[in-house]
Amino acid sequence: MNRSIGSRGIIVKALTGLVAGAIAGAAMSAAYQTYGARRDRRRFPPPGRTVDVGGRRIHLWTAGTGSPTVVIVPGLGEPGLNWAALLPELAAESSVVLYDRAGLGWSDPSPWAGTALGAARDLRRALDEAGIAPPYVLVGHSAGGNIVRLFAAERPGAVAAIVLVDSSHPEQIRLLHRTRAAIAREMLRSRLTPLGLRRLAYDAGWSDRARREAEARRLPPTLLSTRIAFDFSDRQRRADLREAAAAITVNPVQVRRRAPSLGAIPLTVVSAGPDEPPGSDEKALAEQRRFYSVWSPLQADLVRLSANAEHVVAEHAGHHIHRDRPELVVRVILDHVRRVRAEAGRGG
Repeated sequence: MNRSIGSRGIIVKALTGLVAGAIAGAAMSAAYQTYGARRDRRRFPPPGRTVDVGGRRIHLWTAGTGSPTVVIVPGLGEPGLNWAALLPELAAESSVVLYDRAGLGWSDPSPWAGTALGAARDLRRALDEAGIAPPYVLVGHSAGGNIVRLFAAERPGAVAAIVLVDSSHPEQIRLLHRTRAAIAREMLRSRLTPLGLRRLAYDAGWSDRARREAEARRLPPTLLSTRIAFDFSDRQRRADLREAAAAITVNPVQVRRRAPSLGAIPLTVVSAGPDEPPGSDEKALAEQRRFYSVWSPLQADLVRLSANAEHVVAEHAGHHIHRDRPELVVRVILDHVRRVRAEAGRGG
C-alpha cells in the first residue's frame, strides 16, 4: 500500500514539474516575443506610405512614376515585400504599388480582416486616400486574384488591365479536397508554434530555419532580415490565420456572387507549368499529377472571365511564378502598361 502511494506521489511530482516547466516556458516565450517585436518595429520602419482607412493604417510600398499604376496584390498571408525583387524593373517604366493587407507587413491589423472583399475595399480606400489615381493595372497572385476580381467588380472603370498569376479559383476548395486539409494543417501548426521560442532559437544561433525560409522567397539580400522579422510577428501570424480561414469559407462565395465576370477588361492569366521534381518517388509524382489535373483546368476557366483575355503557361515554374520566372511576369505586366499608354496616346 505504501509503495502504491509512493508511486503515485512520484507521478504527481513529475506531472507538476512538467506543468510548471510548460508554464515557465510559455512565460519566457511571451516575454522574449514582446521584447523582439518592439525591437523589430525600431529596426524595420515602413519603406512606403501608410494611409488612414478609417482609424487604421494601410501600408502601400510605392515606386516609380507615370501612368498607369501597377498595383500588386500578393498571395495568402503574404506581405507586399515578397514581390520587392520585381520593383526595380517595373518602376523603371511606371508607378508601382505593393499592397500590405490588414495585419500583414506594415499595415495595422483589423478585427474583421481576412476576407477578400474586405481587402479589396481597404485597397480602394487606401489608393484614394494616397491620391494614387487610376487607371490601374491590377496584378493578383494566388489568393490575391480573388481580391483583384472583387476590386474590379466594384470599380471597373478604374481598371485598365488585370494579370492573374496562378490565381485562386472559387471552385478549388470544393474540387481539391486536399487543399482544404493542407490549409487546416498549416493553421494548426502555426497556432501551436511558440513564436518567442522560435525567435530565441534563431537569435541564439540554435536554428537557421527562419533564414532558410526567407532565402527560399528569393528576396533582395537587404530585405532578408525584414522578412524574418515578419515571420516572427504575432500580428502577421494572426492575419495569416484569418486569411486562411476565409479562404476556405467566405471568399469563394464572395467571388462567385460579386465577381462572376470581368466584362471586357484586358486579362492575362499566367499559370504554373512545373517540371516533375527530379528524384521524386512515384507517389510524389502521382500526387503532383493529380493536383494539376484539377488545377490546370481551373486556370483555363479563369480565361473565360473576360472577352479580352489570353492564357500564358509559365514553363518550369511552380505556384510562385514571380520567383521562378520573374522575367516572364514582368514582361506580361509591362505589355499591359505599354498597351494602356498607347491607347491613351491615340485618344482611346
